Amino acid sequence: MTAVVRPAPALRSLPVLTAATAALGVAALAALGAAGHGGFASDLVGAVALATAAVVTALAALRLSRSGHRAAGRLAAGLAASLLAYLALAVGAVASVAAGHPSAGPAVAAWNSAWIPPLALLQLTASAAVRTGVAVPRTHRLVGLTLGAATLVNALLTTATEPFAGVPTIAAESWRTALAPAGAAVTLLAAAALFLLPVTLWRAALGSHHAVRARLGVAAAATTAAPLTVAFCLLLAVARTPGDVEPSLGSVAFLVALSGAAIFAAACAVTAARGATGPRRVGTVVRGVGLAAAALLVVGVGTLVAAPGSSLGPTSVALVVSALTVAVGGGAWAGTGRLAALLTAAPTTPATAPATAPVTPRGGAEGTTGGGAAGTTNDIGPAAPAGPAVDAAGPMPVGGLTAREREVLAALAEGASNAGIAAQLVVSERTVDAHLRAIFVKLDLTPGGDTNRRVRAARIWLEHARQPR
Repeated sequence: MTAVVRPAPALRSLPVLTAATAALGVAALAALGAAGHGGFASDLVGAVALATAAVVTALAALRLSRSGHRAAGRLAAGLAASLLAYLALAVGAVASVAAGHPSAGPAVAAWNSAWIPPLALLQLTASAAVRTGVAVPRTHRLVGLTLGAATLVNALLTTATEPFAGVPTIAAESWRTALAPAGAAVTLLAAAALFLLPVTLWRAALGSHHAVRARLGVAAAATTAAPLTVAFCLLLAVARTPGDVEPSLGSVAFLVALSGAAIFAAACAVTAARGATGPRRVGTVVRGVGLAAAALLVVGVGTLVAAPGSSLGPTSVALVVSALTVAVGGGAWAGTGRLAALLTAAPTTPATAPATAPVTPRGGAEGTTGGGAAGTTNDIGPAAPAGPAVDAAGPMPVGGLTAREREVLAALAEGASNAGIAAQLVVSERTVDAHLRAIFVKLDLTPGGDTNRRVRAARIWLEHARQPR
């Protein structure tokens, strides 16, 4: 069961403070919009979307803190604050432009860069929700530093030619960029950084088993929402030219997409942290991400083939888009269904696994590398035996294990692969491999026998956990 922790008083009041601040921001933008200022920047749809996302993520921060995931709770609180900051910067930018104040240029530049921090924080929140180690992962540092640098560079190097005078955020030609090569390099690094956590978590999930696999899969799906949001932004630029989509409509749509991604990531973080990873919920999460990616692909290709300069006629365009929708949509539906089933598959290992030929991965430790979880060397599945443990006749020999070795063994028994253990405990896979070697030695588990050493170690831990304290 997930422990219930009493959150700090400041965090308990966070949802109320967030809702009050968000309401003030929406009211201010509504007043500026009614006075004819701001255009899409003061559009109520985008403002309400940001306000709603801020409140939802603040509630998620409270729930994460109560479930004992304080790091994830703090990051979710930061996500809520970044969304409120985006809303507040919109108010400041519109008001300063309307008043003709000298700070209008810097205010608009700051507002134009405020969409980047929420992308980083929604990824970090979901990733932290499945981690039990107290250290900050290297991947978290890389994502935070890279996207922080991208925010600063974007704010310093780009300025609008005429702030809010028909200048939408997706109209790249309406912005002046100083030191363009440097800005482009930082942008590319930031885009690459957004794929770091999804790749890491998907790898850890697919190499693990059962409940661990499902939790890691939900977190991986949540982090995937960030690069999909950026892809949506790029699609809006394509849709404007050559697609002739109204720029202000596209900019509001981006605000809604960013808000939706933040809400999705916060909900996934709470789901993963609480272990509420039933087949239906995991299927909804995975299918949502897969179908969103498929929709972006279909709309992007459809926009290109339907562009005014295209040589295809209306009938040909309709046929191409229809065929693409069926192929991509059907493939995404089937593929995400299989992925969700894989993530939530129950263990199928029998009580006594058959003997397997010894496998010696790098370093010579049997079954301690690659995707192997608490199963045999050919990665049959997690160790969840119905029968007695290997040495159930006497006390379980786990007293000689260190605290970290116990954590590694507990994660192994849950079904985590080496990558999954490393992701949860915030250590390297090489460190996990070393801990497993030490565990095997201390538990007197030699290579060979009827079952793999990972299976036998997991059985010992499970039997130890069943004993009355």
